[in-house]
Amino acid sequence: MNILLVSVDERVREVGLRMALGARRRHILWQFLAEALVVTFCGGVFGVLLSYLVVFLVGPIPMLGPLFEDTSGKGDLRMQIDAVTIAVSWVALTTVGLLAGVVPALRASRLDPTQALRYE
Repeated sequence: MNILLVSVDERVREVGLRMALGARRRHILWQFLAEALVVTFCGGVFGVLLSYLVVFLVGPIPMLGPLFEDTSGKGDLRMQIDAVTIAVSWVALTTVGLLAGVVPALRASRLDPTQALRYE
């Protein structure tokens, strides 16, 4: 949300110019909401790929094998990534991304074009 708020503050003149040229509030709103979702989904993809990398690099963790001198690997912990967990994470990610993008998007869409063009 902070990244998007800074993005709105840095682009006040751009928003003012777009509104002066005929862009409506909903256009500005959708522009910043789309930006929020792109940032959110890129972070989500990076997180899922990172989790698969960690699972691959860590491999099985021996737990009871060394204690009982068992080399079969039956007592090892194996990390797995469940598809349901990823789906629930994506729903939570999308919800948080939308909520974090609404405030900056509303703020940008409510700018007065004349004041925004004077903004330094």
